Amino acid sequence: RMEKKQNEPEESSGTKNLQFSEVLYLLSKKVNLGYGIPDKYDYPPWRLQTGSAPCVDKINPMLNYSIKVQSGVIPKSEEFSEFILSNSSLAVAGMLQYLLGHLDVPSEITFGVLKWAQDARSSEDDFEGIPHIWLSIGDIPVDNTYVAFPPTADNLEYFYECKKVNSYLKENPLETKMRLFLGQEEDEESKEVYRHNIKVLQTYSFKGHILKYLAISLLNPELNPGLKLYSILMLEYLKNNFSISPPKVEDKMSKECWSCKKEYTESDQLRTCTGCKVAKYCDRDCQRQEWKVHKLLHQELEFTKKLLLENAAADEAEQREIEQL
Repeated sequence: RMEKKQNEPEESSGTKNLQFSEVLYLLSKKVNLGYGIPDKYDYPPWRLQTGSAPCVDKINPMLNYSIKVQSGVIPKSEEFSEFILSNSSLAVAGMLQYLLGHLDVPSEITFGVLKWAQDARSSEDDFEGIPHIWLSIGDIPVDNTYVAFPPTADNLEYFYECKKVNSYLKENPLETKMRLFLGQEEDEESKEVYRHNIKVLQTYSFKGHILKYLAISLLNPELNPGLKLYSILMLEYLKNNFSISPPKVEDKMSKECWSCKKEYTESDQLRTCTGCKVAKYCDRDCQRQEWKVHKLLHQELEFTKKLLLENAAADEAEQREIEQL
């Protein structure tokens, strides 16, 4: 489905998103940064060691700041009282790859297997690992994904200790003979969502696709406001520390055909997908060629919206029960 950019329908949708984005820009000023990577973890996958790659003096501070942002909080806010972004390996790897590229640091996003430490397995018959996304700088794995733990948890140190360089295997999780943990849900609907998530990780970990995934997410900030906050703060970091101001991912992708990569000076020179109202194409032929990849993002939006509605309904039901007590 295609449409030329129309002022009326696009304006109402764009204004809604713009207003929400403006709120997030204001909230970004109130973020209390988290603790960052403990100093003693000065080796991969958390930091690069001196001499192991060019521009280590630029890369390591950015990795540390990224964890500070993800683990940050906004006091007195319901949404961000515990963290800004958690367990978002694909989005974080994609944003870091984009930002590092503007520092002339090449990197690759790897979709592989994170092998579990032996002491994390209950027996030899237990699962051996999970599908995972990380950034590779040269041959060095860099895992910058923050995972939030409950405030009372005492396993933060174990979180850092259990991930070693040799834990990151460049094996296709869909083809490996290892026994991987793929979720505990037994109902078919949950399994369908998990299969979808694996397809998204596999498909959008490619450099040619990752910015599409980010653009969809950033232009639907109400679905993942933490990622929008992360993007705002990381772009500010690049500007403040290196005097570099790359275009926002969503702006860059609004002036580029998502199929043939042809660039335009204005976004309204392209046609817009009427389903997501984000993806851009030269014409119908370009859209047809990209549909097999792009339809996953339509499904992503549908699954996310459904999950948010279910969570909201559950919260309302819980609130009614409390009021009746």
